[in-house]
Amino acid sequence: MTPLRQRMIDDMQLRGLSARTQEAYVRAVRQLAQHYRRSPDRITEEELRQYFLYLANEKKVARATATITLCAVRFLYEQSLHRPWTTLRKAQMRPRSIGCSWSSRWARASLSVPDHWR
Repeated sequence: MTPLRQRMIDDMQLRGLSARTQEAYVRAVRQLAQHYRRSPDRITEEELRQYFLYLANEKKVARATATITLCAVRFLYEQSLHRPWTTLRKAQMRPRSIGCSWSSRWARASLSVPDHWR
């Protein structure tokens, strides 16, 4: 096991991440390193950006998989390597909201039903 991987595992344990989360994060970072055939601490920000595009456009991974990978790499950079995370800072890997076009007045009126209807 590499010192970087051991440090990341130690950091995850210190922060109380579950064993399953730790496994998923280690797997995600390992796949990133395998993709570029080098240690993740030597991967540039542009390469990270390209990797996430590769996951989305070529591998067509599920949104949950992309989110786990994003969280794993962010954890590695911010917690284990103590580097600022600027890559994909504004990336939203969460499902999009469908929004709501109700006015607040209409919503209040609709939700305030008489007691005998409950």
